[in-house]
Amino acid sequence: MAKKEKEVPIPVFRNELKLKPNDIIAQEGMQEAVLLSDADITICGGNRGGGKSFVILLDILYDCGNPNFSAMVIRKETSELAKGLFAEASKIYPHLGAKMTKLKAVFPSGASVTFDHIQSESIKDVEKRFKGLSIPAFYFDELDMFTLDTFKRVIESNRNSHGIRNRVLGTCNPNPDSWMRTFLDWWIDEDGYIDNSRDRITRYFYIYGTSVTDIIWGSSREEVVDSAKHYIDKAWRVEYMESGLTKLDLVKSVKFIKGDVAENKILLRSQPTYLANIASGGTAAIARNLDGNWNVKNDGDEMVTMAQMGLMFDEHRPALRTGKKFLSIDVALLGLDNFCIIYWDGMHIEDVFVKKKITSGEAYGITAGLLDELGVPEENLVYDYTGNGQALNDFKRAFPVKPQQPPIGSEMNYDNIKSQIMYNFGRFLQEEKITCSPLAAQKMFSYGKGVRKQKLSFKEILMNERRALMIADSTAKTKMIAKKEMKKILGGVSPDFLEAVAYRVVLELDKKKKGKWVGLQYL
Repeated sequence: MAKKEKEVPIPVFRNELKLKPNDIIAQEGMQEAVLLSDADITICGGNRGGGKSFVILLDILYDCGNPNFSAMVIRKETSELAKGLFAEASKIYPHLGAKMTKLKAVFPSGASVTFDHIQSESIKDVEKRFKGLSIPAFYFDELDMFTLDTFKRVIESNRNSHGIRNRVLGTCNPNPDSWMRTFLDWWIDEDGYIDNSRDRITRYFYIYGTSVTDIIWGSSREEVVDSAKHYIDKAWRVEYMESGLTKLDLVKSVKFIKGDVAENKILLRSQPTYLANIASGGTAAIARNLDGNWNVKNDGDEMVTMAQMGLMFDEHRPALRTGKKFLSIDVALLGLDNFCIIYWDGMHIEDVFVKKKITSGEAYGITAGLLDELGVPEENLVYDYTGNGQALNDFKRAFPVKPQQPPIGSEMNYDNIKSQIMYNFGRFLQEEKITCSPLAAQKMFSYGKGVRKQKLSFKEILMNERRALMIADSTAKTKMIAKKEMKKILGGVSPDFLEAVAYRVVLELDKKKKGKWVGLQYL
């Protein structure tokens, strides 16, 4: 709750709850601005330590006296909720008479707040959990950790029939690899910092597709309806008018509000070492954590952003077919990893095939069968040769990738061919040189280990494994992180799908390698 002299209309007064003026304080700056926002979606961020998470607990108090009110606070991991926001709520809400059970608060009025996680972001799981729900207020703590698909599907349940103002509040830290970097681009200047002249200004948008680039923006609902007429007319039905709706109601409003650790005087007084903690780690860390820069990557950060990876799945892009067929394979046999085969037409992924726990003879037979069935010339087959890959050694005209061998061609500024392949794969994604069919994108596979095992689409798997496409920072030559480090990043899971796709790139390298390869032709 704001100090009385600030006159921020925090709802506990409206609900006639008896509190002392300083029981709950909204600090001047970002927290006050968030509580006053009337946008459908409010996003607050900037740098670390600005009090973003705490303002979620304050905003809930707007309607804690309404028996029809319910809210959901969402984090990526349950453990993060239990020791973070729920722990903070447990210090505050009991003073308002709330009963705290396991990850839930129920106020005397009957209003309730659930603290939940979304660890599995598969389309099926998210739809199953949120379909049919009616929740007036959603709060995403660290929204940049979720996918756009998850965000869109969750807010479809942001509704109610009790006259409560529907709202979504998301906090975020600067994350150049998140879809939010593209979504918030209008508020960010060319150097990566929030443009102060645009901070706290409301914008309006309509999403007509599946990508963060499939958004039409405007400075008013009317402007968006006019610009998105083609799409909105398709979505509009005359029957909606019977409920008093107009096409303007199909447009959402969003406001970005910058935070600053300097505003969080309570934190800085109680934890004077916090500033030193977030200011450590070099210039890149300072730019992101302290100055709120959305462009800067730390050393070792992912090479490809979620938005860049997502473009290969954009159905609106022309498929990069050439008529030439290829197979690229990450070989695995009887272990836990996947025998993953990618079928290409040019630089367009047509299909994906996955086998598990097969013998070397089966690996050869499956590959030979696909080459014949799909009409792929043997010289257009590429696979990883190390270890299990020797099962395909009899394909004499194929290209076996031996990770530690020297780079091929005239570009020798890589530590080995594996780094050359993975780096160029990242560059191809950045330059939009790969596309994927909807059939392959939505194909479902068992993925993960142990309790984290789940069904995910090929698209979701690649979006996850993208995180392991990193440049190492300890060599003069371009060096990508080793597979062992990739597995650590992915929680022990091998990046089989990512590597199977990446190997295709070697057949686009256009110089001679030991007198055997020139372009795509075996000599």
